[in-house]
Amino acid sequence: MEEQESERTASVSASRPQRNGVPAVRAFPVILIVALSLLLVGELIFHDFVFGDKFLLYKDVGADSVMDTYPTFVHLSDYIRTCGFPSWSFCSGMGQSLFHLTGSLIWEPIVWLPRQLIAFALVFQHLLKAVIAGLLFFRVLRLRGLNLCGSLGGALGLAFSAHMCMGSCWIISADDTVCFTFVLFAAEEAIVYRRWLYLPVAVALSGLVTVFHLYLSAVLLCLYVPARLLEIYGWKPFAVSRVCVRLAMFAFLGVGLGAIVLFGSAYVVLNSPRASGTIPNFAFGPAPSPFQLGSSLYYVTVALRQFSSDMIGTGSAYRGWIDYYEGPVNYCGLLSLLIFPQAFVGASRRQRILYTFFLVLITVPVVFPWFRYLLWLFQGGYFRTFSLFSIFAILVMSMTALSRYADRGKLNLWMLGVTLALLLLILHSPIHQMRALIHHELAATATIFLILYAVLLIIGQMVKRQSIAGWIIVGVVAMELIYFDRITVNRPAITTQEWKKRIGYNDETVDAVRDIKANDNSFFRVTKTWGSVDVTQPGFNDAMVFGYYGTTSYSTYNNLDYIRFLMAIDAINRANGPGEAQSSPGLLCCPLLLTFACEKYVITDNPVPLQLAAAYEFVRRYNDVYVFRNNLSLPFGVVFTRYIPEDVFFQLAGATKGPALLHAAVLSATNVINKSGLSLLSLDELEQRMREVSVGDAFIECRATALRINAFTQTRVSGTVRLDENGILVFQMPFDAGWHSFVNGRAAPTIKVDVGLLGVVLPAGQHTVELIYRPPYLYLGAVVTLVSCAIFSFSLWQWPRIRGMSPA
Repeated sequence: MEEQESERTASVSASRPQRNGVPAVRAFPVILIVALSLLLVGELIFHDFVFGDKFLLYKDVGADSVMDTYPTFVHLSDYIRTCGFPSWSFCSGMGQSLFHLTGSLIWEPIVWLPRQLIAFALVFQHLLKAVIAGLLFFRVLRLRGLNLCGSLGGALGLAFSAHMCMGSCWIISADDTVCFTFVLFAAEEAIVYRRWLYLPVAVALSGLVTVFHLYLSAVLLCLYVPARLLEIYGWKPFAVSRVCVRLAMFAFLGVGLGAIVLFGSAYVVLNSPRASGTIPNFAFGPAPSPFQLGSSLYYVTVALRQFSSDMIGTGSAYRGWIDYYEGPVNYCGLLSLLIFPQAFVGASRRQRILYTFFLVLITVPVVFPWFRYLLWLFQGGYFRTFSLFSIFAILVMSMTALSRYADRGKLNLWMLGVTLALLLLILHSPIHQMRALIHHELAATATIFLILYAVLLIIGQMVKRQSIAGWIIVGVVAMELIYFDRITVNRPAITTQEWKKRIGYNDETVDAVRDIKANDNSFFRVTKTWGSVDVTQPGFNDAMVFGYYGTTSYSTYNNLDYIRFLMAIDAINRANGPGEAQSSPGLLCCPLLLTFACEKYVITDNPVPLQLAAAYEFVRRYNDVYVFRNNLSLPFGVVFTRYIPEDVFFQLAGATKGPALLHAAVLSATNVINKSGLSLLSLDELEQRMREVSVGDAFIECRATALRINAFTQTRVSGTVRLDENGILVFQMPFDAGWHSFVNGRAAPTIKVDVGLLGVVLPAGQHTVELIYRPPYLYLGAVVTLVSCAIFSFSLWQWPRIRGMSPA
C-alpha cells in the first residue's frame, strides 16, 4: 500500500508544474520565447514562401491546393461579402450547400481577406497554425510535468512534423493538428487543474472542422483521458469512471455550443455520396479481413517514412505505398525514434503499462490494416489522423525521456545502442526492395543526425551536463526539422512571376465573364472547356474563382442528388463512380443536357467544334479565348404537365435519356402518389413523342411555359409562371431539404424529380413562385446553441472548477 501511495504521489507531482512554494518559471516570457522559436524555425522552412517567391499552391501531386483549396477560399471570401453566411451556391456543381464550410470562417481566417490577398497569405495562415499547435503541445507537455527542454523539443516536433508540413498543401492536416492538440490541452487542463472551460470549446471547434472530427475527438478523449487518470491515480475503475463521466458531460456541452453549425453541416455531409455509402470509399478498396497483412511495399513504406516524409521520394516522385499524401506521415524528428524506448527507464510500473498500451494502439493498426479501417468506420484505410495520434504518443514518450535526461537522469546506454543499431539497420538494409526505394542521400543525412544525437546524449551523461546537452540536442532537432521539412515543402509550386501572367486564374476568362455579366442579367450557366490549372482536363472548381455558374464540381461532399442525377443520365461513368463523384465533370459530355441545364455561354480555347454547331453563335474573342452563345438555352425553371415513372426512365438507352427530359418530368413511385392531376406518359408514348417532336421544337415548348424570374440571388429565386393544366415546375438544380417553396405566398412542398432535381407541383393558373434556401436544422441548432450557451455561462459562474475531480 505504501508503495502504491508513493507511486500515486509521484505521478501527481510530476503532472503538475511546481507552484506555491517552489517558484514556477514565469509563463509569459517562456511562451514568448517558445513562440519566437517556432516562428524562426517555420520561417527558415518556408523562407521562399514567406518572402513572396512562391505561393503555397503546388503543381505536383499536391495540386489540390490550387484546384480545391484556393478556389474554395476565394469563393468564400466573395460569398461572405455579397451574400453573408455560407449557404447555397450555384458556383459549385449545379448548385449545392456551402454550409459545411462555415467552420472555415474560424479555421481559415484568410477567407476574410479580399480575394487578391489570399494566395499570398496562405503561408502566414499556415505558420500561425504551426505556432498555435506548437504552443498548445508545449503546454500539454508542461502539464504532464516535463521541463522546458523536453516541452520545447515536443513543440518543435509536432509543429513541423510530416503531418503538419503536408498540411501546407492539404490544409485539412494542419487543421487536424491544431484541433486535436487543443483537445489534448483541454483534457490536460481539466485533469491537472480542474479547469473545464477549454473542453467544451475544444470539442465545439473540432466539430467546425468537419462533423466527423467530433467522432475523432471522442476517440482521442476516450483513449487518453482514462489512461491519464490511471497514470496519476492508479487502478480505481469506479472512481476514474466517475471523473470520465463528468468530463464527458462537459465535452458533450461542446456539441451543443456548436449545434447551430453542426446540425446543418451534418446534413450536408450525410447527404453526400461519400458519407451516405452510395459510392464506395474514394482512396481504398474493400476493407481487409481482421488479421490480414499488407503488401511488402506497404511495410517498407511504413518503416522508411518514419525517418523522413521524403525518404522514398518527394511529391510526384514518391515511390511508396498508395500515394504521397495517403501513405504514413509519422515523421516528427529522428530524436523521437532514438529515445522513445528510454521512456520506460525510470518510469513507474503503472507508466510502463500505459506506455506499452499506447505502443500497442499505434502498432496493431499498422501491422493489421483492418484496425485502421475500423478507426475510419470502414470508409477508408487512411493514415492521416491515425498518424497524428501516433505522433502524439511517440512525442510524449520521447520528450518525457529527454526531460528526465535533462534533469540529470540517466540513460540506459545498452538500450540506446540497440535502438541506434536497429535504426541504422533499417536505413542501410541489404534488402533489395528497400535499397531500390530509399533516397540514399537522405539516408546518409539521417544516419549523421542519429549518431550525433547518440554522441551528445552519451557525452552529456559522462560529464554530468545533461541539461546543457539537452538544450544542444533541441537545437540540433530544430536544424534537422529545417533540413528535412524544406525538402517536403519546397516542391514545384506556383511562383510570383507565374501568378502575375495572363495564365491560369488570371487569363482572359476574367474579361470574358465580366463582359457576359455586364450584358446579360438573366440566370444562365457557363461552360468552360479547359482547366485553369491543368489544361488537359476541365477546371472542376473554376466557376468558384471566376464567379460564373457551371455544372462541374470538385468536392469531398458533393450533393448526393446531384451525383444521382448525373449517374441516372449516364453523365458519370459508373465504373469510375468514386472518382467522378468527387471530381464531378457535371454535364460536360452531354451537350443536350447542358442546354437543358441553362447553359447559355461557352468559353473555349478551341472554337472549331462550336463554329460547326448550328445552335451556337460566336460572341467575342479575347486573344486565345472565344465566347459563344447557346441560342437553344432553357430558362431556369421549366414546366411539365406529363410525367414518366423512374423505372421507365431507367429502361431508356443512354442516348435517349436527355431528350426524354425535354418531354416529361421523371417521378419516383412515392412522388407519383396523389399526383393524379398529372398525365402519365407511357414508354411507347414517350418514344412516339420523341420521334414526332424535334429537339429544337421541344426546347421552344419548354421556353414558352418556363418561369419568368423577377428576382434571383444565391439563396432566393422568385418569378411568375402560367399553367393551362396541372404540372410540375422543374428547377435545374439538385434537390436539397433546405429549399422551401412558396406559391402565391403560401408554403408548398418541394419534391424530387428527374432522379435528383428539385420540383414544385402547381395547379393550373397564374402563380407567383418563390424559393428560399435555409440550411436544414438551422433553427433547431440555434435553439440548442442558445440553451448550451446559457448552461455554459451558468456553470462557469457556479462551478469554475470541476468538483470532486480526484478519484483518490
